Amino acid sequence: MGQIRSDDEIISAPAPQSRGGLFYGWWVLAAAGGLGFLGFGALIPGFLVFATPIKGELGISSAQFAFVVGAAWAVGNVASLAAGWLADRYGGRRLILVGGLLCCVGFGAVAGAKAYWQLMLLYSGVAAIGRGIGVVPNLMTVVNQWFVRRKALTMTLLNTAFAGGAAIMVPLLAYCEGQFGWRAVILWTGGFVAILTALATLVIRSRPEDIGLLPDGERPAGDSAGRAPGRRIEPTYSESDFTLRRAVATPAFWLMTAAVTLRIAAADALVINQIPMLVWKGIPEEQAAYYLSATFLTIIPLRFGMGLAAMVVPSRWLLLGGMTVGAVGTATFIGWSGYPAAAMFVVSIAATEGIATLGWLAVSEYFGRRSFGSLVGIMTVSFGVGSLAAPVAAGWVFDQTGDYGPALIASAAMQLASGVCYLLARRPAVSPG
Repeated sequence: MGQIRSDDEIISAPAPQSRGGLFYGWWVLAAAGGLGFLGFGALIPGFLVFATPIKGELGISSAQFAFVVGAAWAVGNVASLAAGWLADRYGGRRLILVGGLLCCVGFGAVAGAKAYWQLMLLYSGVAAIGRGIGVVPNLMTVVNQWFVRRKALTMTLLNTAFAGGAAIMVPLLAYCEGQFGWRAVILWTGGFVAILTALATLVIRSRPEDIGLLPDGERPAGDSAGRAPGRRIEPTYSESDFTLRRAVATPAFWLMTAAVTLRIAAADALVINQIPMLVWKGIPEEQAAYYLSATFLTIIPLRFGMGLAAMVVPSRWLLLGGMTVGAVGTATFIGWSGYPAAAMFVVSIAATEGIATLGWLAVSEYFGRRSFGSLVGIMTVSFGVGSLAAPVAAGWVFDQTGDYGPALIASAAMQLASGVCYLLARRPAVSPG
């Protein structure tokens, strides 16, 4: 049987060297964070700012637009299943390049969409598959390979970069759309992020072992302090690095899968419909996009603070607290109106999304780095069902009744149930097998 080669051997490039004693993993984190900041922010939540002009020009309803976004996230999530297995086995660098460029091509081509089916094909098909392969969650998979002792810090920084990109790109794209039109802005954005993707893959390497290092900058046993890294070594795993088979046999994995499915179903129903929900509560439409940006701005310190808090407080208790705050905020939003309701809605979504890093951090801490991509891929397929159904159901109910109340009640219930599942998910015992 031939030896399995990583994508870093297949993509020929000089082996990067650590400079000035700085572990190369920090360069990988910076490149992944930069791509996540601009790529994720522009291509995923940034697309929501084009809802009104796209619906008006293509003549589609709120439910139809929500289906476009929900289907895109669901299709991308299914693609993540295969991408996670490939990343665990062969490395994630090539996937970032191929998937990222495919995502950008599909996104940019939306600029030429003249009909609903074209919007579905390009954004919910081509761009979504590319996103699932190369952007999220593959960037997390790569960063998870590089750090063990600093895992909480680095995963927090990466996920905070995602939120920061959304906070910056949403108002920027909203402004540009008003100045130049949605078609031009979508085309330019796709091209710019494609260039950024190519540049990021020049820096990113899939695993530290691919350049002769170990996670956190440790050197292999017997390696002299003066030897420069560069020669690939075989990855080594400990008992705490679960195989895929062992991990899926634990109750903790399925409780966390249920928790993340409920959390993201609720979050997607709220985020995708946030602008029309705020308009429903009396907020002028031109201001609603800025509340969406404010939501992601609020998420930034929450994700960072929660990541640091997880170093001293069990993450499952923090997850329960965040989801409970989210549920209370959603329930309160139902009974309020105007700007107080908008502020409470920001708090609700920010609390739900602010603890997102902790969920993925728990997967990494419970099961290690051996099968992280595959496990996240399975979980992503599960919550992909919710990310498709919940936003569409919320939009459909509003189209039929003119009332988002039932969707908000369901979202609050899912937020609370998610927190309970997170609390019940305990770290599994390490056992041979």
